[in-house]
Amino acid sequence: MGSLNINILTASGIKASRISVEEGIVSSLDIYGPGPKDKLLLVPSFIDMHVHFRDFEQKEKETVRTGSMAALAGGASAVCDMPNTVPPVSDKGTFERRRELFSENSLCDFLINYCVYDQRSLAEASSVDPLFIKVFLEETTGSYTLEDGMLEDVFKLGRPIALHSHIEGIKRGIKYSDKYGTPLHICHVSTREIVDLLSRHKGPNVTCEATPHHLFLSGDYEVKPPLCIERDRKALWAALGTTIDIVASDHAPHTLEDKIGGAYGISGVETSLPLMYTALNRRMISPERYYRCMHLNQVRILRRLGRRFGFGEGVRADFCILDISDTVKIDPSRFYSKAKHSPFEGMEIDASVSETWVRGKPFFVDGKFQEYCKGEEIKKYGA
Repeated sequence: MGSLNINILTASGIKASRISVEEGIVSSLDIYGPGPKDKLLLVPSFIDMHVHFRDFEQKEKETVRTGSMAALAGGASAVCDMPNTVPPVSDKGTFERRRELFSENSLCDFLINYCVYDQRSLAEASSVDPLFIKVFLEETTGSYTLEDGMLEDVFKLGRPIALHSHIEGIKRGIKYSDKYGTPLHICHVSTREIVDLLSRHKGPNVTCEATPHHLFLSGDYEVKPPLCIERDRKALWAALGTTIDIVASDHAPHTLEDKIGGAYGISGVETSLPLMYTALNRRMISPERYYRCMHLNQVRILRRLGRRFGFGEGVRADFCILDISDTVKIDPSRFYSKAKHSPFEGMEIDASVSETWVRGKPFFVDGKFQEYCKGEEIKKYGA
């Protein structure tokens, strides 16, 4: 790549910078004073830690290829795939099949999760190496709700857990996380009551996320958990970057027919980053809190779980470049995802993704995917 002079988004605002990349690593990064006004802005790496890329027996909804194209077009250099597929990723054979599917078809980097919902899937959990073991304590797409009386047994494994739950289940999850020292990540926080609970009881082993649709929307669009009322949205924004660690899309694509029929989920991986930059630009969130929830805390979560990810001198050169020269309207018909519908349709945003870089190479440039772009599983330290 050589060197690039460009404005960069930092925790203290937009700065002028000079970045050099060699062999996939940022070899030097010099940040100066406030950046001059420009149409392009470099934003450090974003991993969408909650996506459902379907495939297997649901190719009509999404495939790993179309989902990963959507991720790159949305500025995400990597994704973390959820396991409530058809069939579910709940045994070693299916887990390895899922990894192979991503290795062959994903255009962005990736991590894979595993689902425990019965004794059989619990017994095989120790034979796989996912980022998280996903546990559902309430109904969602796929109906892989954990059998009664098994939650403590999952925490006894000592493996990182991602939890989809109502508030009572979250209380139990925090209790068991404290008891066994098990890392716990709570998915899609959506109510003031849960924010209040986490602000009082969230220890060093517990992290959590919120979605853009819960931050920006209210109404009756079908998602799980349901969209917030205004008091909940205010609580989410106030906690973002502090009590709430990260933003993740919960990208859950469906055919238009299924969506009209009431299927839960939103096509969100392409809109998360532009929406959050718009919130920053319109002073709904400070640069420091944006930087935490869209980059720094994701890096911290992954590093704590032993995965090499991030941005900075001597680190992987993963970033995207935003065009911030004008407002544009969200147009789902132009999504790379197969789910070309969105409750954000027609909303004005203050940025579009011009380029997405993965491991020091531009994978997505001005609407085109480069021939060489091929995703890899995010490696562990020492691997």
